[in-house]
Amino acid sequence: MDEKEELTVKSFEELSYFDNLALYYLCNEVPPQTLALAFLIGDSKVCGSMLGVLEGKRREYVHQLMAEQKEAEIAKKESAVQGLLIVAEGLITRRLIEKKVNSITELNVSRP
Repeated sequence: MDEKEELTVKSFEELSYFDNLALYYLCNEVPPQTLALAFLIGDSKVCGSMLGVLEGKRREYVHQLMAEQKEAEIAKKESAVQGLLIVAEGLITRRLIEKKVNSITELNVSRP
């Protein structure tokens, strides 16, 4: 992965490249309403990891907002995901968090 690629986050699933500390910083930079909307359509494993790093009361609040916003328009949910990705890129650009690809995914396996 080149340096330019490391500074961009193209999809919600790419948030899986962040460690828990980076997810913690990201979750604290994003408003709870945006997190809730994004979590309604985001990858369940990434959402679980992000919910796991939230402090108890904030996690409860995000869960409450998710229940309340379940019927929101898909465009609103997609906008929330885009907002989350923009915040992530901002944190990366300022070198506050890093996007790292797991070394296992970088291996080239050749088959006979």
